[in-house]
Amino acid sequence: MSVLSWPDGVVLYDARTATTRLLAPCAGAIVARLKAGPADATVLATLQPADDDVALPELLDALARYGIVRAAN
Repeated sequence: MSVLSWPDGVVLYDARTATTRLLAPCAGAIVARLKAGPADATVLATLQPADDDVALPELLDALARYGIVRAAN
């Protein structure tokens, strides 16, 4: 998965499915961090702005529903 970032958003490209997705900057930062290796919710919460109106668990659930991230076993 390729991640391209701009100040107002992030585009993900999945070469396996030839699909692209547009994400908010916070969601893109989380995906980029997870590409670097596993991280727990405490680490991921540091990437989320304090004024973000989407709770971290809700954001992670949405990313998982789209197959962008998955929970570690």
